[in-house]
Amino acid sequence: MTEQLKACICRMNRNGMGLTVFLGILFWSQIAAAQVSKKLVPDKKRALQWKPDKGQYYFSHKLVYDYRNKADKTNGTLEIGLDPVTGAMCFRKESSFGKAGSYEFILAFPDGKYIYCGTEDGKKIRITELVSRLRPDKETQSQRQEDFATYCLPTGNSREDFGWPSVEYQLSYASSEAKDKVWLTQTPFAVYPLYGFELIEGAVSLPVSFDYMHLFGPNQLITELDSEDLKLKLIRIDADPFLALTRDYKEVKIAD
Repeated sequence: MTEQLKACICRMNRNGMGLTVFLGILFWSQIAAAQVSKKLVPDKKRALQWKPDKGQYYFSHKLVYDYRNKADKTNGTLEIGLDPVTGAMCFRKESSFGKAGSYEFILAFPDGKYIYCGTEDGKKIRITELVSRLRPDKETQSQRQEDFATYCLPTGNSREDFGWPSVEYQLSYASSEAKDKVWLTQTPFAVYPLYGFELIEGAVSLPVSFDYMHLFGPNQLITELDSEDLKLKLIRIDADPFLALTRDYKEVKIAD
């Protein structure tokens, strides 16, 4: 405890203010400061390692979700690599989409480009797919905003998640009477690479569905979901650098 803090406590005791109240205020102010400090800052290596023109992509952080799927009776952790500057994401076989399949990692970009890298028949291959729905036209954007206003009603609860503003909504559906609670966090990076994973043609899938691109905005990251069948929560954003080298894989063209 610093001398300044000791002096402050003494003054408060003389003035009749409870020590418990003061320590409570101090505790929550420190928690708030800690959350703000978690805002993403790219590390210094990114400037040297991020070289898309040379088939080299550097992901300095990762999103870590905990999930429990009651319907499938599964639970676990989902990790997604992130470049905070561009919003590009990296899905790795061992921590994102499961060990099945031949792909080792899949890179996703806000412009709708997905790059699959893996091994097939002993050969390293690379496949590029463009999902145009990650770049919706004005009509689609307008419809999404209308649907959001219809099916996502704010509960009045708000908080900060990792230094960013979050709002809780009651999420309803046109096809059922179900009503879920969801927290959406406004991020400085695009999140459609995550939501667009549901649209790719590769035979891979995440352990939980993030099929929300038709409803949530391009910077609205789902950080918590509480539904009848699924509980999902973003528990950490870790600094965990990963260098993805797509140049080590030979490009394979897929016929339309």
